[in-house]
Amino acid sequence: MSDQGEQLRTAVEHAFEMDQPLHISAGGTKAFLGEQVAAAETLDVTGHHGIINYQPGELIVTVRPGTRLADLQAALAEHDQMLAFEPPAFGDVAAGLSSPARP
Repeated sequence: MSDQGEQLRTAVEHAFEMDQPLHISAGGTKAFLGEQVAAAETLDVTGHHGIINYQPGELIVTVRPGTRLADLQAALAEHDQMLAFEPPAFGDVAAGLSSPARP
């Protein structure tokens, strides 16, 4: 587990103070979506990963944004659990989009 929360917060605060847009990236899974901001500085959250809270009996899991989807699914599978939705996987990181099996 890697907690880079303080570093990320400092980077966001600095960008805010400088009125600098940020492009947040965690594996580039959504790089093909939306418009690119030419002057945006990339804030890579890939190193900010890990399961923060997992309560199998309560069906609760909280993960950091750089957590690989495969790692999360493996942790859930240890307790015969799975995500309540089918995340579209564009690489190893969940993209946070709806998928065909969701309904």
